[in-house]
Amino acid sequence: LDLGMSSHQIDTAERGFAFMKDGPLDMRLGGAQSTSPFTAADICNEFDATEVSRILKKYGDEPRARRIAESICKHRPLWTTSDLVQAVAAVTPEFAKKGRRMGRTATLARVFQALRIFVNDEEKVLEDALLEMAPALLKPGGRLVVLTYHSMEDRATKRVLRDGSIHQVATRHKEKDIYGNYNGEPLPFRPKEKARKATPEEIERNSRARSATLRVGVR
Repeated sequence: LDLGMSSHQIDTAERGFAFMKDGPLDMRLGGAQSTSPFTAADICNEFDATEVSRILKKYGDEPRARRIAESICKHRPLWTTSDLVQAVAAVTPEFAKKGRRMGRTATLARVFQALRIFVNDEEKVLEDALLEMAPALLKPGGRLVVLTYHSMEDRATKRVLRDGSIHQVATRHKEKDIYGNYNGEPLPFRPKEKARKATPEEIERNSRARSATLRVGVR
């Protein structure tokens, strides 16, 4: 599974995925044919600050989630990507003293990512792929190889390979015998090796590889 977003979609302004280009605040992967009940504009214009903040925090790990959510509500209506950029810029410095992660560009990337994930219900799609599709297709001993690109999907993949659930499981240690062997319900996978990141050479050839993480599990 390569969970990466197509660069062609990101670079097409009309899709509304890119904060560097002006376009409608849409973000539905299927466009007008999408089954999503709302667009990114619907979220920005109709959801309250508490819910927008939750979305930014959960799907973007955004440290300024509350402040940005309040700015989005204050700047309504938002219809284009430029409108959203201005709302975020109003409460985010262009450059941050605490490092690149807190600067405006990195913040916008997280905000756009979070809205895209929520609009397209990507968490549920990933859960179905990891816990329904993959176990059904793979024979015992088969490999599940997953390339993730942000923290939400990487956490979900790690948990499925380790615990058999995309949600945090706090009781697995109680299901081991005195020798440390797991003796609970059968799990769909076991991790094959440690997660891998892109090498400096790979990142030099393709800058978007810097956020990629590869994980492998055995059925």
